[in-house]
Amino acid sequence: MNKKLLIFIFFLVISNFSKAEILTVEVTSEYEDGTVLLAVYDKEEYFGKTKANQKTDPKHILLGAKGLISNYKGKVTFDLPYGKYVVAGIHDLDDNGVLTGNFLGMPKEPFGFSNNKRGNFGPPKWDDVLIEFNANNQKILINLKGI
Repeated sequence: MNKKLLIFIFFLVISNFSKAEILTVEVTSEYEDGTVLLAVYDKEEYFGKTKANQKTDPKHILLGAKGLISNYKGKVTFDLPYGKYVVAGIHDLDDNGVLTGNFLGMPKEPFGFSNNKRGNFGPPKWDDVLIEFNANNQKILINLKGI
């Protein structure tokens, strides 16, 4: 095969791969330490579907991560391609892997979303919490708060 053709094919193949970059999510909480659970959503139809006391369906999120909160702060990094995303998080005080709620389904643990928006009697609107991830090493802050 022609050397120029091989080089062209190589660059064509390489250019088709989505390049992943680093998004850092810093969190603050009302509680001093514990576990933080974060989920990155890229599809609106799956956002806000998980209720208190339920496990999130792994097929509904793009990425999930677990981190530690110490001295009221935590940090988790995600390696993902540039795009538009929603990040949701909880301070999992009882380490059960879900947002614990009361008998009415109201959250008993601190939670938060990208852009620090809150919903009225449910999750916020997708467009209110949608972020544009467009710079390597971009940072966002989510304040985890209870009701």
